[in-house]
Amino acid sequence: MWIIEFFKKALEGRGFYPTLMVILSWSYTVVVVGILLCQLFLYLLGIKYNNDTFGKETSEKKKEQ
Repeated sequence: MWIIEFFKKALEGRGFYPTLMVILSWSYTVVVVGILLCQLFLYLLGIKYNNDTFGKETSEKKKEQ
């Protein structure tokens, strides 16, 4: 894979700790960017979650029925 070859060339001659920091920081970056993309997707579609008024509205609708 080209990613593995890229990392081999980029990390050649470095020790264990710098290599570990590169792997951890890039992994963290990928996770954070993934979360931000999910948040953007939810925002663009107008999906609301963790909304306190949603629970109140649904309980009021049940009482009306």
